[in-house]
Amino acid sequence: MKLYVVQMKILPGNVSANMQTMKAAFDRAKAAEVDCVVFPRYALTGPSNKSLPVDWAEIRKYAGTMPFFLSGDALDDTPLLGIAHVTHGNDFYAVGRREEENKEFSRVALDSAMPIVCVNGVGTDNTGKNIYALSGGSRVFDCDGRVVFEMPLFSEAEAVVEFTEGEVLVHSEFTKPYKNEIAEIHDALVFMIRENLNMFHIKRMVIGASGGIDSAVSAVLYSRAIGPENVFLVNMPTRFNSDTTKNAARDLAENLGTPYMVAPISDIIESVCHTLENCSFVRNDTVMKVAGINHENLQARTRSASILSTVASVVGAGVTCNGNKSEAMVGYCTLYGDTCGVMCALGDLWKTQVYALARYINRDKEIIPSASINIPASAELSDAMNVDEGKGDPILYPYHDKLFAMWVEKGASLEQTEKLLMDGTLCETLGVDAAYFKKQLPTVEAALEDMRHWYRRFKGLALAKRIQFPPILSLSGHAFGGEYHESQV
Repeated sequence: MKLYVVQMKILPGNVSANMQTMKAAFDRAKAAEVDCVVFPRYALTGPSNKSLPVDWAEIRKYAGTMPFFLSGDALDDTPLLGIAHVTHGNDFYAVGRREEENKEFSRVALDSAMPIVCVNGVGTDNTGKNIYALSGGSRVFDCDGRVVFEMPLFSEAEAVVEFTEGEVLVHSEFTKPYKNEIAEIHDALVFMIRENLNMFHIKRMVIGASGGIDSAVSAVLYSRAIGPENVFLVNMPTRFNSDTTKNAARDLAENLGTPYMVAPISDIIESVCHTLENCSFVRNDTVMKVAGINHENLQARTRSASILSTVASVVGAGVTCNGNKSEAMVGYCTLYGDTCGVMCALGDLWKTQVYALARYINRDKEIIPSASINIPASAELSDAMNVDEGKGDPILYPYHDKLFAMWVEKGASLEQTEKLLMDGTLCETLGVDAAYFKKQLPTVEAALEDMRHWYRRFKGLALAKRIQFPPILSLSGHAFGGEYHESQV
């Protein structure tokens, strides 16, 4: 018996286009003289639009006498019963999820002494707040539970799978391409960026290039998704920006071959401050002096809401949000400033993962300047954030990322992590270097106050900011706004 396994691209909600893709696959299957065609689940609608009406009569008529499955859902009499199980993986991609599925499918194959064919689609889908990848990676398990064939992730593929006297033979040119997790994350992000910008009919993107790690990684991903000639990098310095980061931004653009522009914003900032200082409220005596955190937020909003948005309008482009999950977690960002954007590509990556992605990008040669990787992470919005003096963000990423992940991904409460701290087992549980932790937070009292401070932000002000974040590309299975659902009450 021969199956024709179709790992097809599924366009969410576009039944007509998906129907044409299926018909073309039927033509190839008939030419290959197979016994049955297997498609991914929700091949005609996409997972988020599965309730859309579908004219099954049309596809049945086109199939003729050829039986077909939608990843295990029989739509016709089929000879598969007693030959093999046909199933599907999770609808949406998440790092590590495929390995968990493989264990389960392997167990089922062993217990039933039958092969398993797992069929997935490729493409993207979204819930309005989050964007997901349909990752592909269809695979075949033999009766002993071994993976005997795997299609690539994030690309269309087809194969003939033949079952003969307990043996499984696969006729295809495709092989499993992946080496490590960070390579998979890289390709998932490039794929989702490309597919969604195409769906939005956006051909160009504008990125605020600060010289820091987040904007650098974003610039690389977007360049690989839509071509460097379509990615416009803009550096917007004030007196707080160091030559180190300004040079890093310039060098990144040179390495990528992207359009690049320097647009100083100091005059704009001072003009706003001067204008407001000469204004006053009626029936309120608040003095409109813009200083401290208000001055920092003004810089962030001027960069994104004014400069980048205007540049994007002129060149016919969208604007990126370069924020990462660590910043979103505790609201270390500015509403209508660095949270602006069409998409948030790094919004489901902890800062330490962003650094790992940068090192992966630079594995063969330096694309992201070493300065962007080696300097302290910093917003450079005041003298207190001088990177040349070793000053930077208040988040201790090697520790806080793991603490934050415990709250979000494992559902731990503040009381539980406080208890681990008091018991002296926090670093061991989180996998944090104890010497680093002690140096940064030398007393239990300091560590407790730090933990409570960030938890208050996580459940308070940061929530208001996350609700207004651009759509986040989901990678972890615990993305804010999607799998990690939050209510405003």
